[in-house]
Amino acid sequence: MIAIDKDDTRKLCKLFQAYKWNYLPDAILEGTMGRAIADDADDPQVAVLEAPNLQLSLVGGDAGHPSAREYIEQLPKHTALFFGSEGWEELVQNIHGGKVIARPRYAFTGEELDIEQIRTLGSQIPEGYRPVQMDLALAQRLGGEEGEFAEAHMVNFDSPEDFIARGFGFCLLHGDQIASVATTFAICHKGIEIQINTREEHQRKGLATAVAAHLIVHSLEKGLDPNWDAANESSVGLATKLGYTPQGTYPMLFYTGSRVLTAVARAGLKAKELIEG
Repeated sequence: MIAIDKDDTRKLCKLFQAYKWNYLPDAILEGTMGRAIADDADDPQVAVLEAPNLQLSLVGGDAGHPSAREYIEQLPKHTALFFGSEGWEELVQNIHGGKVIARPRYAFTGEELDIEQIRTLGSQIPEGYRPVQMDLALAQRLGGEEGEFAEAHMVNFDSPEDFIARGFGFCLLHGDQIASVATTFAICHKGIEIQINTREEHQRKGLATAVAAHLIVHSLEKGLDPNWDAANESSVGLATKLGYTPQGTYPMLFYTGSRVLTAVARAGLKAKELIEG
């Protein structure tokens, strides 16, 4: 597999035509994040779109090709896998059975979004909080934080400066503290992917709804589709509240590299489901 230059990635598009769940392929193929590799630059049969900062690979093309098997055999542990064409999920299970965790993702469409209703949701902010669009100073503050609250924001941008130049975001401030934040996780010419986080001490106040609404309205005003891609039921509920339409689920596999780790993780997920159920 060889690296494909940004100017040649258009040749890979045909290998990901069946992938309709989010804009990650578009962003990588456009060169705004990650990198693309393939078996051949001129006549690719197998391609992988990688987001190294996320330890994520989106695979497409002929899963029966020798290059496909070679890539999956050498897969780094702790890699999240998405599938741009048929046969890949079975290939991964055949090679790494017992070392992968299957998790559903929840897809939505924003075709029926009501921008005025979303504006209303964005205005419903508890007393003591104020919405602001992120500027460079706020981006630098967020980028300088450690921990779960900030770690997924701007990860697909080179720097806070790059984020302000190409992406956008909104915060709800509580005093000078960023209490809740919504940013462009990924961006391409068609639309954006959304990342939202609220600090634990500020949760259950409707902040995620309000800050998401500001990001969505701004995206729509710029002519960009604000795509929603959910990993859990909480995100599903928020998407529904904002007016997104469910489009079903699609698979993600997480390769742990270890049968023991996989067994422990599966047990933990099962326990969580029993407790929350």
